[in-house]
Amino acid sequence: MPEDAGKKRYIRKFLQQIQPGEGYVENIWVERDVRLPGKEGEDDTTTTAESLSGNSSISNITELLRDDLKHTFDDRFFTFRFVAAFLGSGKTSLLTYLHELTTTQSNYEKHSVVIQFPLSHLRTVGSSHNFSIKLYCYILGDTFWQLIHNQNLLPDVKEVAKNILEEFDAGSLLNTGTREEIKLNPFRSKFSKFFATSEVNFVELFFDVISQVTKVDPRFTFVYLTDELDSLEKFPEEIEETRLIFRALLKQAVQKFRASIPLLIYLVGTSDNVSSLIQEDSVLKSLVKDSVINLSSGSNKEFMMIKQEIDDRIKGAYKGYKNFNSAWQEIENIPWKTPTNFRDFCQYYSGKVLEIHERYFAEAEEQKFEGDARGLVEAKCREKWGKYLNKKVYTLSTVETTKVIPGKKTGEKHALDCYVELLHNGTQVARGFGEAKNYELLSSHLEIFSKWLDDFEFNPYLSDNNPPELAFMIAPSCSSLLEKKLELQNIEFIQADKVIDKKSTTSPSSKNSTVDKIIEIKSTSSSDSKSSTAVNINTANEAELIITFRGTNVKKKTIQKLLNNRNSNHYKDLNHLVSDLKFSDNVKAKLQVKLDHEEISFSD
Repeated sequence: MPEDAGKKRYIRKFLQQIQPGEGYVENIWVERDVRLPGKEGEDDTTTTAESLSGNSSISNITELLRDDLKHTFDDRFFTFRFVAAFLGSGKTSLLTYLHELTTTQSNYEKHSVVIQFPLSHLRTVGSSHNFSIKLYCYILGDTFWQLIHNQNLLPDVKEVAKNILEEFDAGSLLNTGTREEIKLNPFRSKFSKFFATSEVNFVELFFDVISQVTKVDPRFTFVYLTDELDSLEKFPEEIEETRLIFRALLKQAVQKFRASIPLLIYLVGTSDNVSSLIQEDSVLKSLVKDSVINLSSGSNKEFMMIKQEIDDRIKGAYKGYKNFNSAWQEIENIPWKTPTNFRDFCQYYSGKVLEIHERYFAEAEEQKFEGDARGLVEAKCREKWGKYLNKKVYTLSTVETTKVIPGKKTGEKHALDCYVELLHNGTQVARGFGEAKNYELLSSHLEIFSKWLDDFEFNPYLSDNNPPELAFMIAPSCSSLLEKKLELQNIEFIQADKVIDKKSTTSPSSKNSTVDKIIEIKSTSSSDSKSSTAVNINTANEAELIITFRGTNVKKKTIQKLLNNRNSNHYKDLNHLVSDLKFSDNVKAKLQVKLDHEEISFSD
């Protein structure tokens, strides 16, 4: 029995990650609408912000953040943002999401330092120096450490950073007395001790680093994502020092460099803290008047989209079990409690779903992918290795069942959904690995699969004239950010709709007879499964329809037209919908699959 066989259970962890309502949870990230400040129809459920580049077409958070990144990374202009929001509204999530967008774009990642930190950390630094010195040393220390230790950066960048330290007689900061390189925390401490007592002008040093690095790498950009301004609320002196530091950096960037400098700074706090920081300083106010992102507490539409992200994964993981409809009925009957913010909603709804999950599916292994995953992987391997397979000396070896393979590094056995070998005169020269999931991919799926690939010593590059090895993840859908992460690890995502097996499947093994009764599987074609899980085109709200139509190329404007049209005339069937909204044959085919799979319905 492989060590991780039978452990393909991700839903419990998924729900547990959501339940605290804290921080960034990639798997439930949903787009949040953005409007211009003061625009008609604005309310406290709408995020407001202005584009710093003058882009008037921005409508959501991702577009806004990407616009800021382009403004600095590509157009080489200074970007500064205050993010103001009430507690629990997703401030830290936004900051971490921006970090993810930066580090998952290879042309950005290889030419930047990205430093994200909460101001509360500085209050734990054990030194007698004032707060401004702690902050400067923290920012500069982390900057130097990344410039020197980030292996993705150009060697010339590392040399520039070392040379600057040498100019201050600080080269010894990199020495540990051993062959091992110094780690970040000890370096921070040594850096702070050295520079806190020197007569250095921190602002000049900060901008000198930027200038010298960009001379050797003109594409280089510096990003600082500063969180938890509200943690200083009870410390007015530290608030004032923070204001002075950021005002000094802003003035230097705007006045000396005319904002033509590849520097991006975000400062995040609660609405009251940000407002007071700006309003009490006329100079700062004039510099940042158009730079504030007022993050809303969340709208019902956004909450419903998160609900849909949770619900769809529950369906994909457990639909088909004997008691699924009972569990699903309980989920549908969870009382709607008007949330005050994202944290409140995540804590309440995911907590309720987790309780139901533990009653019905605590010991249940998730449903296997309802489609021909092995056939898809084999076809992809034949395509990728085509030039080799055209030669008679090469053949393809496939397996028809789960393949258990021991890792080369750990010796642990891993149960792969799909496995293919490319043979040269009967000898293996390359391998293809695949994992398939029955619902939208989770970040934890990638984490586990990438660990397995590392254990297999997966080599996606040409080596000794051997073909590159291949890896695939298969699922009905995958977020664009997660797909980017797959690409960076040389894993290809294969989008494949589920093909429901109309035959009864076998019950998962369990040592507990009570559990056996709960998780016994029945046919997915049961008469009541459609009514309990299908999204009704005539009654679903906008958020539910956006999720349902994902992967069909149906645009948001078309969904809004659907909502308007159905008010006067409910859709009778798919043909009626296609005719009214003038869908293409391709869209119709995708919707037909969803209809066949009982994912949509047209009930009155």
